[in-house]
Amino acid sequence: MAETLFQCDDVLWRRFTALCHDRDETPGAVLRDLVRLEVKRAEGRKARSAEGIDERLLVRLRLLVAEALVAAESWGQLQTALGQRGLRYAPAGGGLNLIDAASGKPLAKASDVGPAYLALARRFGAGFPGHPNPAIAAQALTPPAPASGVRGSAGGQAR
Repeated sequence: MAETLFQCDDVLWRRFTALCHDRDETPGAVLRDLVRLEVKRAEGRKARSAEGIDERLLVRLRLLVAEALVAAESWGQLQTALGQRGLRYAPAGGGLNLIDAASGKPLAKASDVGPAYLALARRFGAGFPGHPNPAIAAQALTPPAPASGVRGSAGGQAR
């Protein structure tokens, strides 16, 4: 453990040591806790700042995806339009991730920056080419089955 010296006003130090004595804690233990809390608070502030940067990135990605979607009528056209913006979609689990085309680094889930995978599959009438879970899109593209059962008259009785 590092030993640290610092300057403190005499009256303030006496009040602090009295407070520590009343709590049955040593001044060193209280100061270590204060330092730990301050470091944690500063790290939390940094993390929140990074989240703000991520939110700004998401806003920009949403705009780029929206631009690419404007004229896209197929997966191929969408991938070409995204490619012109340095992006591409790639399968991920049951959906898609938006990828930085140059680095291959995932940037966001498709649903975070535009329509979700199933909405895109319905729009293009097909699942994403080469998606490892084709049943997901197939289910989304299957029309709902008609309601079963025979309906009677308005009174609920057949005549």
